[in-house]
Amino acid sequence: MDSLLHKVEELLRHVAEQEILSRFQNLKETDIFLKDNYGDVVTSADLEAENRIREGLLKLLPGSLVIGEEAAHKTPSLMDKLNGRAPVWVADPVDGTRNFSKGKACFAVICALVIDGQTEMGWILDPIAGACVVARKDCGAYINGQKLTQSFIPPNLTAMTGSFDGSLKKRLLAESDLNRPERFVRYHCVGREYMDLALGKLHFAQYGGKMMPWDHAAGVLIMNETGRYVRTIKGKRPYSPRFRGASESLLISSNEDSFDALVTLINRGTAL
Repeated sequence: MDSLLHKVEELLRHVAEQEILSRFQNLKETDIFLKDNYGDVVTSADLEAENRIREGLLKLLPGSLVIGEEAAHKTPSLMDKLNGRAPVWVADPVDGTRNFSKGKACFAVICALVIDGQTEMGWILDPIAGACVVARKDCGAYINGQKLTQSFIPPNLTAMTGSFDGSLKKRLLAESDLNRPERFVRYHCVGREYMDLALGKLHFAQYGGKMMPWDHAAGVLIMNETGRYVRTIKGKRPYSPRFRGASESLLISSNEDSFDALVTLINRGTAL
């Protein structure tokens, strides 16, 4: 299985070089498409990279299945594959597509291997920096071969930097109570945020919406393997790649104490 970790990383790096970096800041108008009525964009890099990644993954693990973000958008029933027992790859060929389409160097390639509903391996590649975080369940997380650990735990909320959605960030910044993080960020690329969480550059992150597995399966595994605390805000449920829906949000923090403090902050002044 360790060899599979390296082979998938090599595949992602190769596809990124051939299909993604070759198009970065070089897209034509005909390379960018709207894929739904909500303004989501997709580019030729997303489509070509996903095809190449799918082909490579199926060769590396015969008998497995692949769910790519773009394929699942066209055929939502592909998501049902996660309910079976066969190994399933979930992949986002270009996470942060809007950044990529605007020429902003904040995007990532994400891949995870899910077996019987459990994320067994995960990869997040930053093609610009050439950095790749990989994790295997119960075996740790590594970046370019160096093991990652949680080296710093902020002593209080004010010492934290992290990612909240726009409306929550706006509300908290407008409050007079300064017992809150002073700095909020949002990369519009969940893969890059998970990488910076793993590196200790960010201390927390909150995600809601559809919670698609190609966005979160690899990242949550990396968080677990680096000692972070990851639960849903309501009920403290562990994340599952089979979980999808807008009724709950996911919160990542350094430990359970900081998680509880952040939940109190989030719920303050709301009807929750």
